[in-house]
Amino acid sequence: MGAVVGVLVVSGLVSFGGGAAAAEASPPPLLQRDDSVVSSDPIPTVQIDNGYVWAQTTIGSTVYAVGKFDNAREPKAAPGTALTARSNVLAYDIETGALLPFAPQVNGVIKAVAASADGSRIYIGGSFNSVNGKDRWNIAALDAKTGELVPGFAPSIGGSGVYSLTTSGSSVYAGGLFTQASGAARKNLAAFDATNGTVLPWAPQTDQQIDAMVMDPAGANAIIGGRFTQISGDATRRGIGAVDGATGAVDSAWQASETIRNVQTASAAGRAGIFGLATDATGVYGTAWSFGTGATVSLEGAFAAEAGTGAIRWVADCLGDHYGVYSTGTVVYTTSHTHACETVGLHPEQRQPTHRYSEAFTADARGTLGHQPNANYKDWAGTPAPSAYSWTPDWGVGQTTGMGQAGLSITGTGNMISIGGEFRSVNNGQFEGIVRFSTTPPGGAKDSPRLSGDNWTGSSEPSAVASEGVTVTLPANWDRDDLTLTYELYRSGVSTPVATTTADATWWNRPGVTLVDTTATGETPREYTVVAKDGDGNTATSGGITWNAPN
Repeated sequence: MGAVVGVLVVSGLVSFGGGAAAAEASPPPLLQRDDSVVSSDPIPTVQIDNGYVWAQTTIGSTVYAVGKFDNAREPKAAPGTALTARSNVLAYDIETGALLPFAPQVNGVIKAVAASADGSRIYIGGSFNSVNGKDRWNIAALDAKTGELVPGFAPSIGGSGVYSLTTSGSSVYAGGLFTQASGAARKNLAAFDATNGTVLPWAPQTDQQIDAMVMDPAGANAIIGGRFTQISGDATRRGIGAVDGATGAVDSAWQASETIRNVQTASAAGRAGIFGLATDATGVYGTAWSFGTGATVSLEGAFAAEAGTGAIRWVADCLGDHYGVYSTGTVVYTTSHTHACETVGLHPEQRQPTHRYSEAFTADARGTLGHQPNANYKDWAGTPAPSAYSWTPDWGVGQTTGMGQAGLSITGTGNMISIGGEFRSVNNGQFEGIVRFSTTPPGGAKDSPRLSGDNWTGSSEPSAVASEGVTVTLPANWDRDDLTLTYELYRSGVSTPVATTTADATWWNRPGVTLVDTTATGETPREYTVVAKDGDGNTATSGGITWNAPN
């Protein structure tokens, strides 16, 4: 418990072992956003009114969002206006952001949603007992077009609720906190025949709740994540594990469970775990959290494991609980309340606690983690790590879950992602509970460098590198979705820049930028401005910087 973990490379093999033998840390570089990464521009999207979106799934261009809310609200509309009744579930078009007619009635919170393989239906799970006026206990199947209950599928789950769902072929898998399924004893995991709702023999057990489930894209396993300290008596599976989708037997060869053990001790059960899981064609991705465990925390952050084997591809040990996760195959997005992430090239802990609520990483490893400076957390130094992209929208946190967070779930398709949660604004604009981002936002990327006018100014002095000239120096600007900015120096009365340079900067690291006007002559006082420009041509202009010839 609390052992330092690193990576030892021997003859091309990677093993996770003691820190003494760890490979030298080589933190991956922070990357400039490219065409594979969505911009930080929030796109108008149907909202919810005073509630939260807990989970999402996508069929074609339709996003299904579930949680706790009574109304949808038109894009950009103010709270309490332009409302359309919805009952804890809605559907919208991810291409347009418009609400769709899909409107089932569910009398309780919904915390899980999954699509059937053929896209004809969605399954919902949560804490409810009525859907469209019919008895449905914590699980139901809905026609994906009409929202009507699917005939013949009416199992029941008894307990606190269903918090995760996944499907494979004709089987529907449910996880949560419960003790029975259609009258058969089950402990937090159950499976049903999609054709008639019959409970299947599949019956692995956990001691604590399941929060996330996905099917392994390269095998027959169901990958489960949650707050448990064992699966079917196997205490080496702590927080995450793989079970056979047919028999329920624990797959002891699945490697990620040997490395990611977020519930370190029995006393920590329920106070740490895996929150979210997602897959693409080659990998399984997860998010981890911990609160008040009284022991060294294994992982807060995100991880990627290889499909099939579960071999760890990378870890991003950003401190702060992590929630939603979604992979495009090349970019992995997470939601969180990260407050320290220097081990993977993002911001260190700030003197004034500062949280960021979303991240974008490469799907592949680009380096190894640096040392974790916080002794309350495991040191993963030397472990393969992704690169982070310079992508950091601003989020207004909400309080409707009682957690005080922003994004809780992510889905997407094509060049779009959808983030759902309890947030009240994005980039200080009116976006509540649901928002879209795109690699090609309408009208192009418009988010500009953040500082301008009197909030961004500098100084001037005679040039030390030219017989006649002026040197202007000021702190670098920063941009929500650009690492590298171009800086142009303008002299009053001259319409073209007299000097140009580029520099990398972030909100937490703004090095000085120096520009030299080598064409300046005479002793006449003059004023300069600096224009910061991102790769999409968006600009911000500094306050005036006056130069006076020395006496």
